[in-house]
Amino acid sequence: MLHPAFTDDDKAFLRAILANPAELTAWLVYADWLDEHHDPRAEFIRLEIRRGQLATNDPERTEIEYTLREVRKRLDPKWVAIFDRPAIENCEPAFPVKCPKRWENLTATEKLTVRHCPSCEKQVYYCSKLEEAREHVERGHCVAVSLAVLRYPGDLASDAPEYSDEIAHLRFSKGDFDANYQI
Repeated sequence: MLHPAFTDDDKAFLRAILANPAELTAWLVYADWLDEHHDPRAEFIRLEIRRGQLATNDPERTEIEYTLREVRKRLDPKWVAIFDRPAIENCEPAFPVKCPKRWENLTATEKLTVRHCPSCEKQVYYCSKLEEAREHVERGHCVAVSLAVLRYPGDLASDAPEYSDEIAHLRFSKGDFDANYQI
């Protein structure tokens, strides 16, 4: 069951977090408040912070990423979008190399699933499903795909085959995911 999000108390914390998403102090204060109210969302915030502190090849990071995948399933996707930390994709026209920005460092907009990139002056769309990301990519939009989405090489291309989570697990090894998508 999804936990309800966006109570008046949540909104006050979220405004502070969205004012400066890269500053983690507000995240931790919110996590403490959630803990005091026995709210399971605190676990997600703390795991995201810890994940961000670890090197990509750290074994603890892999464990945290799998735990995050499970915790996400119980939470409101729009709430998760505030704290998720995916890379920006499909920004190649603006940059000769991979976009240096990350979702958590972009400027919040009125929509929780849209942020503004001050580097390329484009909107970036948070996508909780691969199909949604493909639609945005076809329109030329920059995207940030939820880290809960099971990824595979070339999956944003319009001609990419459709794979269910089960098939993707069989077709691509865990090493493929870690190396290419840092799940």
